[in-house]
Amino acid sequence: MAPILQIGPLALRTPLLLTLLGLYLGLSLAERRLPKDSLSAAQLNTLVFLGLVSGVLAARLFFALQHFALFARAPLNLFSLDSGLLDPFAGWLVGILAMAIYGQRQRLSLWKTLDALTPLLAVLGVFLSLALFAAGEVYGTPTDLTWGIEWGGAKRHPLGLYSALGFLLILVFFWQRLGRGQFAGQTFLQFVLAAAALWLFLEAWRANALLLPGGFRAVQVTAWLNMAFAYWLLERRARGQG
Repeated sequence: MAPILQIGPLALRTPLLLTLLGLYLGLSLAERRLPKDSLSAAQLNTLVFLGLVSGVLAARLFFALQHFALFARAPLNLFSLDSGLLDPFAGWLVGILAMAIYGQRQRLSLWKTLDALTPLLAVLGVFLSLALFAAGEVYGTPTDLTWGIEWGGAKRHPLGLYSALGFLLILVFFWQRLGRGQFAGQTFLQFVLAAAALWLFLEAWRANALLLPGGFRAVQVTAWLNMAFAYWLLERRARGQG
């Protein structure tokens, strides 16, 4: 785990670099695999740019409002690259809303647009997993396996690497399917199913899992709900009802 990459006098945040690299590679791949009769490459880039910028700004502003005294004493923290000073929920909500508004104004097909974004999501899955691993924010249970890593005074499963490998396998599996679904939305919904199944499986080895009342793991419950909803939508789309 290496949250800081030291290059001479420069100290760069490894998670941020990995995230930006994932965005660049994912967007490049998405441009090359755009489904027929969907959005253009320019529309795809604008869609992602608007979602990213509005999401980051909202995440920082909402966090600042919740911790007003902290930012009042040090207003330059508004421009900090520290991802810990963000409200992820607000960022995702506003980012998705901005993309939805742009898509509606451009009269983009929802399902074709989601299919077009699937390569980006798959690549981001790989690099965000690596970013979380580098930051040490997600770590596994103790293990005696040879590839375990030292963290928190114990040898543990490298959960972030497992997740990155899982998303890479999903991307390889979907490579020939990208932009070639039998109906609009098929590729995206199948990706959601695969990603949720991966989270469901890996969460069993997560040491810092968020637990719900009754001892249920929050990520696993969310994964089950995502799988059920995605499967239901797949059935409806296949019958031409969605």
